[in-house]
Amino acid sequence: MVSCAWAGRHAPEELLGERERAHAEGLTGNRRAEWVRTRLTAKTAVHWATGDRGIEILPDPDGGPRVWDTPSGAAVSLAHTGEFAVCAVTRAGPAHPLGVDVEPVDARNDILLPRLLGPDESPCAVPGTLPEALPPGFVATVLAACKEAALKAYRRPSPALGDYRLRRGPDGRLRVRAPGTPQGELSVWWSCRAGRVTAVCGTGRLPPVRRTVSAESVLAALRGDSRLSSGTRRGA
Repeated sequence: MVSCAWAGRHAPEELLGERERAHAEGLTGNRRAEWVRTRLTAKTAVHWATGDRGIEILPDPDGGPRVWDTPSGAAVSLAHTGEFAVCAVTRAGPAHPLGVDVEPVDARNDILLPRLLGPDESPCAVPGTLPEALPPGFVATVLAACKEAALKAYRRPSPALGDYRLRRGPDGRLRVRAPGTPQGELSVWWSCRAGRVTAVCGTGRLPPVRRTVSAESVLAALRGDSRLSSGTRRGA
């Protein structure tokens, strides 16, 4: 998983592929800038994970991202908030569920708790071990991010986040299920840094490798300058 803060940094559209540029031309304002930043981050994440170059990432009819021209068969999930972009990558292909979400901690999220929780869920038990002093809205933000990631991984069988039920297994691992789908339980991991909660949902048992990078590193990698394309690797 690659996270990139683009704050104040221009995301050049010339680094997109031809089909990506055509799609971006149909967008305007902040939506266009967010779309470009997120795609550049994702193209770099796929390259670092697989070695693939020359890929394009375009929306499928259901709105989810699809990687085109990928020799490795990579699949991605994307998220953004403002100028912060996140991409989760799997080399297992699009048949393997994968979802990522990022949410800023916001006190206003507390009013969403009734809509976020299923009848068998407790807001205190789901996130696991938490710091003693929590900012307002923290638990609700964790729940929202985890369930949005699950919604993407399950390909949106329901738009209601309360339908994605979280639980802690005996091993302490956070799991999620979506009623009415043939797919079984998936794993969920979340972390909070710099006031943002990032959640990843998928089939693995181990937490994803997290790489936090600068916009300069992303641009350097896309331009082929390996001297400037390193980032910080951390556990999720």
